[in-house]
Amino acid sequence: MRKYNLITGVIWLTIATLIFSESLRLGLGKFNFPGPGFFPFLTAIPLAFLSLLLIWEAAPLKRQKVRETQAVWAADTNWGKIIMTLGALITYILLLEKLGYLLGTFLLMLFLFKNIEPQKWIIAILASLVAVLLSYLIFNVWLQCQFPEGVLLRIIRG
Repeated sequence: MRKYNLITGVIWLTIATLIFSESLRLGLGKFNFPGPGFFPFLTAIPLAFLSLLLIWEAAPLKRQKVRETQAVWAADTNWGKIIMTLGALITYILLLEKLGYLLGTFLLMLFLFKNIEPQKWIIAILASLVAVLLSYLIFNVWLQCQFPEGVLLRIIRG
């Protein structure tokens, strides 16, 4: 497994290096007026970082014993939680247009916090509220993405 991770890391690092060099050849431009190589350059940074991380993890110089990871479909997998999460996500998709982003996402997060990884009510409510409000501020207000309004915003707006 380590050998394959090492090979994969080297391949991805090579690809990141090629992207770096080509993006520099295309020109980065300036921050307020990016050139055609700016976006590829930005995407190559995490690619190079993750490939270096993979190489470091798989490097033979590491003295620790590497514990083999457990199979994804292990015998102790909690299928009930997987099915409940999948059902919650499908329900969220089906009701998102009617409930709207704020209410629908709040209810989904509350369900996940209470049923999948049980938390106290106050923690589940606060965490759901923070997640919904932060994502709404980032995506709807700052980045100006359109979210379904739904019932809650229609009631608030009158």
